Formats: sequence, structure tokens, C-alpha cells
Amino acid sequence: MIPRDRFVDKLLPWLLLGGNLLCAVALELAHDEAYYWLYARHLDWGFFDHPPLVGLMIAATSWVPGELGVRLGFVLATQGIAWALARALPRERRWQVWLSFHAFPLLAFAGVFALPDGAFVVAAFLWLLALRRSLGADTVLSALLVGGASALLLYAKYHGVLLIAGALVAVPGLLRRRTFWLATLVGLALFLPHLLWQYQHDFVSLRFHFFQRPTVSPGWRQPVQYLALQLVFAGGFAGPLLWSEILRLRASSEFEKVLRGTVFFALVFFALSTLNKKLEANWLIVMAPPMVMLLTSQPYLLGAWVRRLALLSASVTFVARLVMVAPPEWHGLKRGREVAGWRAWAQRVEELSADCHLVANTYQVASKLSFYLRREVPALNVRSRANQFDLWQFQKTIPEGPVCWVTKDRRRFQGEPVRSPDGKELILVKGLTLADILKHRTE
Repeated sequence: MIPRDRFVDKLLPWLLLGGNLLCAVALELAHDEAYYWLYARHLDWGFFDHPPLVGLMIAATSWVPGELGVRLGFVLATQGIAWALARALPRERRWQVWLSFHAFPLLAFAGVFALPDGAFVVAAFLWLLALRRSLGADTVLSALLVGGASALLLYAKYHGVLLIAGALVAVPGLLRRRTFWLATLVGLALFLPHLLWQYQHDFVSLRFHFFQRPTVSPGWRQPVQYLALQLVFAGGFAGPLLWSEILRLRASSEFEKVLRGTVFFALVFFALSTLNKKLEANWLIVMAPPMVMLLTSQPYLLGAWVRRLALLSASVTFVARLVMVAPPEWHGLKRGREVAGWRAWAQRVEELSADCHLVANTYQVASKLSFYLRREVPALNVRSRANQFDLWQFQKTIPEGPVCWVTKDRRRFQGEPVRSPDGKELILVKGLTLADILKHRTE
């Protein structure tokens, strides 16, 4: 049993915040974080892969130097949401919120890394809070809050539409409310700039997510993996018991119907997606906010065994984040090599390319070089998937002449080995022009 005195109520939030800040400062940027840092440097109403909230959150704290400036908004926003949820509960139950935020592995890491998942978590909790207010007090103000929160949800991640659809399936009576249609108009009006951006860019994001995402042949393997992930995603070791409790729970209010409905709507949607789309672990983050609110809204739902296993899961997640701070050779985690050693590697690449303009092939390498060299390094995407660099076209600012190209194409080209910290056998090719490189796109 977790102690519930005031000492623990005060210590636990600060302990968890301290752990998140330590990771935010000590870990170098992951590939996608560096990519989204470039979003923040070129703010727009939309981007190739994602809506713009992740870039806006990074831009808000970019005045802070280093990796902390990229991640600080995500650390403080998720901590602030958890604090607000905890304050709404009786003092003896506030620990449940802090435990939930760290027993759910994806939620725990969303509070550290600057990714669309973190932006989504913040927006989803705000949307659920606004909807709870609207269900309790059907007023114009509540409708305006729901509309604004709905737009924020979609600006965070397109998956937000699953929460909105799940709520309507769970409580179809919402469609009969005038305030629902007011909220819809407000949300659409606020989201209109992004829709216009999509129109101006030939709906590039929709085409990417629906038609260009990696596909798999139909089979049983991915659906089984997806269901197995559910047991770990929802509270780690406590996952099976938490799902059992949720399945047995009978909603006693419209808001609890919404929470259950959004969880199961997203669960089924992604289960069907595994039939032909490559499984992505971050799909599961969509279910985390409604599950946490559902679990913490029921004082009797978390039994003794659930609490013990959730505490064990939260402890493992907390320690795992601290382990990642250690040098990768100490722990051997493959993921750890993505967040260590890149600053020194970028400096070495710069020294080798001091006499020519630097370009890279993939968005991951180009983004890392851009962040750690503090200048925009183009990604040319030769035989690599399309991304935001195709829209930015940074290479057009490079004068004519030879460039230095970081690529893994060792079969076609000779160059200086520049093996990356995550083990990729890259080379630095000199003497080619941009035209020489780009012609290989069509080969």
C-alpha cells in the first residue's frame, strides 16, 4: 500500500518532475525531436507528417539553450495536466493520478520527449476536461471550450478524430444538442487554417498517412502483437488487471460512457488497421488519456493488487528513464544510441566537410546535423521516403558546385566513413554536385 500522508502527496510530484527534467537535460535529441525542432524554426499551419502543435510547443521554449529548450514545454505541460487532475481529487486519492502517469509507459515518456504524442496527451486531457464540463453544464461557454479544445486536439495529432468519433458513438445524444453544433462550428473555424494549408499543398499529409505508410500482408501476427502490447501499455504489469476492471465497469454517467467509448473505439480502429498497416506502438497513446481519467474517477476501481503492480510498473519506468541517461555502452539499449553521441559526431562531420556545403540523404541525419551544427542541412531523400524537407527545399539556397553528402549508399559511392552513433555505416561523399546526386532519385 502506498502511504497517503501529506509528505508523499508533496514529494511524489516533485520527484517525478525532477526525473523528467534530468532526462530532458541529459539526453541528446532523438531523430524525430530534431526534425520537429526544425518545425519550430519554420512555423506554419501544417507540415508534411503532422499538424503543427508539436512545433509550436517547441518554439515556445526555444529561448532555453540546448535539448532542454526543445523538451521543456512538454515536461511542464504534462506535469501541469497531471497536477490539475490530482487537485480535482480528494487528497487521499491524488497519488493515483501521479502513479497512472508513470505506470503507463507511453505516458511516462510523453512527459520527456518533444514528440506529437506529448502534444496529443496535453490536448486530449484538455478536450476531455472541456467535454466533462459541457456534459455537466450545457452552456454556450462550455460549447466554446469544447470547440477550442477539439481544434487543439486535431492540431496536435490527426488521431484526435478518434476521440471525437468515439464520444459520438458512446453518447449519440450529443448530436441533438444545439451547443454540440456550436462547438463543431467553432472547432472547424479554428481548424480552417490547417485545412487551407492542406488544400494549398495538395493534401500531402492525408495522402502520406493513407497511401504512403508502410503496409504489410494480411495475417495473424500483427493483430496478436497489437493485443499483446495492450497488456503492457495499460499500466505495465498491472495491464491485465486494469483491462479486466475496465471491461467490468458499468458507466454511471454520460462522461464515463464517453471515456469507455473512446477507449474501445480507438482499440477496435487500430486493431483493424493492423490487418494491412505496419503496427506502430505510438497508436496506443490515443487510449491513454481516457483510460487514466476513467481509472482515477473510480475510488473502488484500483484494488490492492492493481495498486501494487502499478507501483512496480511506475518504478520500472522511472528507473528505465534514468538508465537511458547513462552512456549506451553501460546498458546496451539500442534506443539509447539514438540519444547519445550525436553532438560529437556532428562536429566530426563538420570538420571533414569544412571546405564544402554539407547535405544529407535522410531526414533523420539531416535533422541531427541541423540541430547540433545550428544551421539547416538539407535532406535530399534519394531512395528514401518523402518528408517535410521536400517542401522546405533547403538545397535551393546552396550555390552551384560540389557538396559534401552524408549517405549510406556505399555500393554506388566512395567516401570517408562517418559511422553514426546508432551504428549506421554512413559515408561522406565529396566532389558531387546536387544535380549529380538528385538524378539518382529516378534510378
